[in-house]
Amino acid sequence: MMKAIVKREEKKGFVLEEMDVPEPGEGEVLVKVSSAAICGSDMKIYTWDPWCKRVVKSLPFIPGHEGAGIVEAVGKAVTGVRPGNLVAAETHIPCTTCWQCIHGRPHTCLHMGLFGHTVNGCFAEYFVIPEVAVRTLSEDFPIHRGCLLEPMGIPLRAVYDGEVRGDTVAVAGCGPIGQFAIGLASLRGAETVIAVDVNEKRLRIARAMGATHLVNPEKIDVVEHIVELTRGNGAGVVIEASGSRDALRRALDYVRIGGRIYTIGHPGEPLSIDVSSQLNLREVRLIGLFGRELWRTWDIAEDIILSGKLDTDPIVTHTFQLDSFEEAFRVAESGAGCKIVFSMEGGGK
Repeated sequence: MMKAIVKREEKKGFVLEEMDVPEPGEGEVLVKVSSAAICGSDMKIYTWDPWCKRVVKSLPFIPGHEGAGIVEAVGKAVTGVRPGNLVAAETHIPCTTCWQCIHGRPHTCLHMGLFGHTVNGCFAEYFVIPEVAVRTLSEDFPIHRGCLLEPMGIPLRAVYDGEVRGDTVAVAGCGPIGQFAIGLASLRGAETVIAVDVNEKRLRIARAMGATHLVNPEKIDVVEHIVELTRGNGAGVVIEASGSRDALRRALDYVRIGGRIYTIGHPGEPLSIDVSSQLNLREVRLIGLFGRELWRTWDIAEDIILSGKLDTDPIVTHTFQLDSFEEAFRVAESGAGCKIVFSMEGGGK
């Protein structure tokens, strides 16, 4: 038997249940969970946002997609993973046969499954996942931080593609994704890293992650301030991680001519853009990113954490046991923390 956080009804909340440990199918892997983290999409499932009906196939359902642990058993068709391996879960489950998959883009698979969304996830003591979505980690990887590799991979792509060394980077939204963007931009040699958020606690974390300037839109005009900081030029790279339509609108006004805007957040409302004046005439590149490249992004992220180049401790503000899931989601909903982790190894933070 195992404990699992379960979504049973189309309303706010989860329940904790005892259920049988799942058995891996032919091409699947059974993982004993060491750590699992709460993501913004998990919060939508918790509150049962209208978005859920487009994604969650059926109830009851186990959420959670940022997870890591130790392989307990494998199906008979599994060839690259064995019991005892340390592994982390990739959210995107590619079909491996569509045009996107066979042309090196499995992260944008046309028939993609989503771990913890379309199939049961990792908010449990064990989870089952197809081998194609399993990342095997080094034996000396700190498995309690394995759940951070998935969320870290998204801003990592923006930072590396943005060629930030010596440039000014503005990060809009200082949740976990934004904090990783700040830390990685600093690590990659950005000269100036501007953190933008209305949450003062998260701005303090941004400072610890390497932000050189903190901007609260409720206290200061973001566009004027960033333009002034950059001597009238604007930010060369903007990483929009807030999912706020207003934040993206402002970014179009403070990005430098010839600069890049990476959209990682998912605004709930459409944004009208003047393509001619805001993009074409200013040669601004607006780039959308969805998930991690398989497996290049993971290679880089694993090396960064394994080598200790990036301190992730400021991002992980709270650690809970599954039994305390209600408090964990209250903290997440309040915005009082940043990345909130479920640990199966005892202890709390």
